[in-house]
Amino acid sequence: MKTSLRTITPALLLAFLAAALAVPLQSGDEDKEKSYALLSGSVHTADGFSLPGVPVSVRRGEDRKPRWRAVSDARGEFALRLPAEPATYEVATESKDHENQTRTVKVAGTDKETVVVLFRLARKSK
Repeated sequence: MKTSLRTITPALLLAFLAAALAVPLQSGDEDKEKSYALLSGSVHTADGFSLPGVPVSVRRGEDRKPRWRAVSDARGEFALRLPAEPATYEVATESKDHENQTRTVKVAGTDKETVVVLFRLARKSK
């Protein structure tokens, strides 16, 4: 019996597609599985208005330079994922127009722990 190329091609195509769909994609799924602590916060003026665009840096207590950076969004909010391990962090604002502040926060090290830090910045005097 003679088989034509036309009858084999759809069968091979279906087998290939079935095999390809059975293999999980490895596009960053490992990162979603990792443990983390969430550091979230907000930056506001002394009057309570949100301050968008303020850089925020985070460093571990023993480090000299910041390892993580974020910028406050339109509502003055920011969020960063930190390793889920016991540690103390220094969180600092880096505003050009306002007096900068630094807060010390502790992460206990539990998975998906949330730590919140709030800043109220006074305008720099000229």
